[in-house]
Amino acid sequence: MTDLAREEKVKSDIEARFAGAVSNALVQRRNRVWLEVAPEKLPELMAWLKAEGFDHLATVTGFDEGENLGAYYHATDTKMIVNVKVRTPRANPSLPSVLASFPGALSYERELEDMLGIKIAGLPPGRRYPLPEDFPTDQYPLRKDWKFVPPANETEAK
Repeated sequence: MTDLAREEKVKSDIEARFAGAVSNALVQRRNRVWLEVAPEKLPELMAWLKAEGFDHLATVTGFDEGENLGAYYHATDTKMIVNVKVRTPRANPSLPSVLASFPGALSYERELEDMLGIKIAGLPPGRRYPLPEDFPTDQYPLRKDWKFVPPANETEAK
């Protein structure tokens, strides 16, 4: 039995359960499993992880890869972290919510909408986060190509 037996078992269980929907699964080091999942399978995978004891969503990290936007969902059982990468096309960015399994994902998923412009299907209406309500809705500060465009009234004042 190797030092990474538990990690390899989690990886192989995920690959078997989500065959065809999971790719690039990797055990990079002790207590870390990395994988990519098709967006439509994200809620099901996260629900399965929670049922398997990975019941804490440590954080969600958004990213911009140019043609794709996406997020890493980091689920842990306090000993191991499963890092789930999900991508969506920049032209029409949309991901399903994982709130059914992880209610604590609310602020993270709002942040994905606010900062990267990824529409989260199933996210209930609510306040913007973390940007103020009057921040332009078509500007996404975490996109690599973002440049601040001041509102017209600010430009006129100078």
